[in-house]
Amino acid sequence: MSTHEPPELNLPRGTLPDGTPEPAVHPGVRFSVRNYVFSLGIFLVAVLLGLIATTRLGVELLPNFEVPVLAVSTSWSGATPDQVDREVSRRIEDAISSISGVVDINTTSVSNQSAVVITFADGINVDSAANSVSQAVASIRGTLPSDSDAPVVQKFDPNATPILTLALLGGPARTADVVGYAEDTLVPRLQRVKGVADVTVSGGPKRQIQVLLDPARLQTYNLTPARVTAALQASALDLPAGDLTQSGNTVGFSTRNTPTSLGDVERTLVDASSGLRVSDVASVRDASASATSYARVNGQPAVLLDVRKGSGTNSVAVSDAVRGAMEAQPLPAGYRLTLASDTTQETRSTVRDTFKEFLIAIGAVGVIVLLFLGRLNTVFAVVLAIPISISAAPLLYNLMGYSFNIISLLAIIVAIGIVVDDSIVVAENVQRYRDLGYSRLRSVLLGGSEVFSAVTAASFSLLAVLIPLSLMPGILGQFFSQFGLGLAAAIVMSWLESLLFLTVRMAYTADPEPLTWAGVPGVLAQLPRFFREALVGVRRLPGLLLLALSGAGAWAALSQVTLLPRPAVAALSILLAPALLTLARYVLTVLLALLEAVTGTLHGITNRAVMAVARAYARSVGAALRRPWVVMLIAGLFLLSAPLALRGVGFAFTPKSDSGILTVDLELPTGADLATTNALTARLENDLLQRPEVKLIQTSVGAGGELGGTNANTSSLTLTLVPKTARPPIDTLSARYARDLSRLTASTPGAEVRVSSEQTGPGGSADISLALTAPNQTLLTERNRAVVRLLGQDPNITLLKSSLSATRQERTFVPDAGRLAGSGLSASDVAQALRTYNGGTTAGTLRDADRSVDIVVRLDPAQISSEQSLLSQTVYSQALGSNVTLSDLGAFQLRQAPATLRRLNKAYTATLDINLKKGGPNPFSYQETIITKVRDAGLLTGNVTLGNASSFGSAGLTGDLVFYGPILLGMAILLTYLVLGSQFNSFRYPVYLLLPVPLAIVGALWTLHLFRVDLDVITVLGMVILLGLSTKNSILYLEFVTERMGSLPLREALIEAAELRFRPILMTTLTVLVISIPLVLGQGDGAEFRRGLGIVILGGVITSTLLTFFVVPSVFYQFERRRQTPPAPRPIPELAPATD
Repeated sequence: MSTHEPPELNLPRGTLPDGTPEPAVHPGVRFSVRNYVFSLGIFLVAVLLGLIATTRLGVELLPNFEVPVLAVSTSWSGATPDQVDREVSRRIEDAISSISGVVDINTTSVSNQSAVVITFADGINVDSAANSVSQAVASIRGTLPSDSDAPVVQKFDPNATPILTLALLGGPARTADVVGYAEDTLVPRLQRVKGVADVTVSGGPKRQIQVLLDPARLQTYNLTPARVTAALQASALDLPAGDLTQSGNTVGFSTRNTPTSLGDVERTLVDASSGLRVSDVASVRDASASATSYARVNGQPAVLLDVRKGSGTNSVAVSDAVRGAMEAQPLPAGYRLTLASDTTQETRSTVRDTFKEFLIAIGAVGVIVLLFLGRLNTVFAVVLAIPISISAAPLLYNLMGYSFNIISLLAIIVAIGIVVDDSIVVAENVQRYRDLGYSRLRSVLLGGSEVFSAVTAASFSLLAVLIPLSLMPGILGQFFSQFGLGLAAAIVMSWLESLLFLTVRMAYTADPEPLTWAGVPGVLAQLPRFFREALVGVRRLPGLLLLALSGAGAWAALSQVTLLPRPAVAALSILLAPALLTLARYVLTVLLALLEAVTGTLHGITNRAVMAVARAYARSVGAALRRPWVVMLIAGLFLLSAPLALRGVGFAFTPKSDSGILTVDLELPTGADLATTNALTARLENDLLQRPEVKLIQTSVGAGGELGGTNANTSSLTLTLVPKTARPPIDTLSARYARDLSRLTASTPGAEVRVSSEQTGPGGSADISLALTAPNQTLLTERNRAVVRLLGQDPNITLLKSSLSATRQERTFVPDAGRLAGSGLSASDVAQALRTYNGGTTAGTLRDADRSVDIVVRLDPAQISSEQSLLSQTVYSQALGSNVTLSDLGAFQLRQAPATLRRLNKAYTATLDINLKKGGPNPFSYQETIITKVRDAGLLTGNVTLGNASSFGSAGLTGDLVFYGPILLGMAILLTYLVLGSQFNSFRYPVYLLLPVPLAIVGALWTLHLFRVDLDVITVLGMVILLGLSTKNSILYLEFVTERMGSLPLREALIEAAELRFRPILMTTLTVLVISIPLVLGQGDGAEFRRGLGIVILGGVITSTLLTFFVVPSVFYQFERRRQTPPAPRPIPELAPATD
């Protein structure tokens, strides 16, 4: 119990000046005010924990969402897509198809590589599913080709993309040397940076130990290529040989014969009986593999280092640490290390914008409270609610393992405008009691208690709206939960702060009367007093510390502007210290006095204006109550306009953003060599480097193959643009570049160039991605050609690309069975010889310090110039005792085959990527139009289907949003109804309180229509928040009405509540609008994500507030006037007789 309990805490309940009873003091308010030390301690600890949690949170661009997708990748060097499909992909499909929870199996087979992507149902544990898939794949390992690599099972991690890419430029150095320096020096250095998980090197050819066979010598010694390969494989041993314990010591044994030099490889025995060695039949050289790709930065050859961060770490901090390590790393002469790309720029901008809007909101809320209430103590008490309430969000994020990202920071931005509402309502009501003549502490007890139920109902109605957000399934739930939980934590803290901590601050903090213009001359005359106090302040510790601080400031200034010796500077500093302290105090006091006088004047003007408007509003409510059906008719017509608003609103999963990054993809006809692709890419590169909007170009030639492989006919240029303020919009640049670059490629037949902007969030860069499936490849090819021809005539489609558009030439060697039968050779022997001669066979590794270098056996490339020269090679026949030319054993046959084979749920499939013209139809709705058009053309018969290419593509996720969005709104409305019904103990009253909800949603739709913004995951979040925001005002109003109904007729209670609740409703509305306007007008990186939310809040809050002012009173009066019992008449106080 407090040892200094104020008497106001236990005063009996009295009456207000108008004769109505005082509100009962709420026990919670009384407890916090009485035990103020406990209240201060609890909130101080909460804020400190929130600050600590803030420093420990990671920073990401997007939430850490888990997709229930696994991929099984298998490499089979030298295999064609058809071979990969038959021998690898289908067998893995069959093995995993019976695993529980599998929804889709999507298979891609290309040259040398198979990828089987398995999509599981929501709620499946991905780690458990990965174990099941690994076991299923391991069980069929023996049925896969013996020379294929073991299948690798991987989880799909959307956050595993590189956070930045470094470019190492070697100048005149050999590319192999640059790659070696990157792998041996830079990679280990960067991997030691805190937070770095992995560093990968690309852009340079791999080092190889090449064993180049001499065909003449092979024929002389009657050897096959397989014999040389087997000898190298047998000699490269590193096998354990067990342990031996002697005298208590255990010694490990092993057999190791791994070559460590070129000489070791050359001395390898091929035939032990004759002493024949590798050097007798081949030349051995240390070289690089043939270039299959090129990498450049701003036109200069480069080796790229992709840096990935660890899970849960701070992207921005890791990026800064990597940059620091990069700058501190000494480089060989002529080398240069630069930053090629950094994905944390948008994250940095989002954090900066959040902090900027945080400060704007604090300043704007302070101005609003000061203008409406006019007391600095009240302003300080309300503004302090923002950091206190917000601190709960990072505390919860830390406990839940979340990070700071676009979604969680958006929740904090929204919370800034919401968390002050409770404090404003309490502070405004306390101020009303102060104006009635009550003491400061008594005003807090009565004012806080009177609105306790209203503030509780408003806060809990918002919480009821946010609960469904955390229950959404799939990726939607992972996006929504961080927003909903973070905002809910801030609202709970705001509710507690306004009723249990704000009341303490307002009860015990002195609030001097505001200074008027009449008091300003007195402040101006305080200079002599301030100087005297500065001189005598040396007697007290605070005064001495202030004088010392002033002296230090004088010392620093004199040392900069004079050349006096130190003793003179010290003496002058001591003499000037009192004058400087006096001057600083005087200037601050005068400025504060002027500010108080100005705000006092503005408060008076604002107060008179607000009171005048409130009285006018109360009169208009009285007029509306005479004809409530007119107001209801207007509201009904406004609701009926919703379909008109929706006509201009489309659907998407995430808003299109200007990330400042463009991607230019070049594709030449299949079969084009790397040199041709590189030459045309260089022309595009040179053109783009001349453009002022382009800051940096990262070029990759030949590395854009399926499944991370290589394609000699493709290249990609990633353009980093200058800031948005210094260039046109990215859509404008994309269209311009596509047009200009198409002219450059027009002279190359079949060349195709595409320009697209990089988008943030899940989904793809294509507007629509469809999957065309058929039971066999022949039917798929036929229908694909017809569908492409049909859609190519659609004027709304600007780009249509099918994965079946590309075919490749295959020359298949077909052995002659009759000739093979007499030679003693098998088809496998011939295939192995062909593979070694032309492609090469890896026969082992060479150990060079800590690196392993592949040993590749092949024919000298100079010996293979054409198909005929390959057929002229020989293979030794043991049965015949002679060498047989390959042309005697079979011949090559030419055929066209798809470059890629895809299957979806065991049916062959082709992916159609479609982009629509700018300003054309909405992609989500137009997708159904396309499918209907193809069906009406008779192209979906014979088990041929057309649908979403992926459940996690843009259309699939948008479909989930369209399906679950109304369910989410319905659940939120139901929970809000139950909360309000419990609060008011009525089934009818919640209906009146929820009346603004449909009005707010229709208003938000009209605002989206006017701003031409689609409904997406962010705007749906705004719609959900609107449910709580729009009911808050009606709760403040109707709660006051129900209280007054006990002493006033219904009509008078509605009119009085309209006048008395007008000011707090207006204040809370303005604070919410304060956060929406910066969101709408924001232009920084990632502003598109926040803009839609601001538009929804702006339109919905304005609409619901304006209509709530009249709709709620009118509907309540219309349906409740016959239910109310007349209030008991007020006792008329007796007048004392007049005396002389």
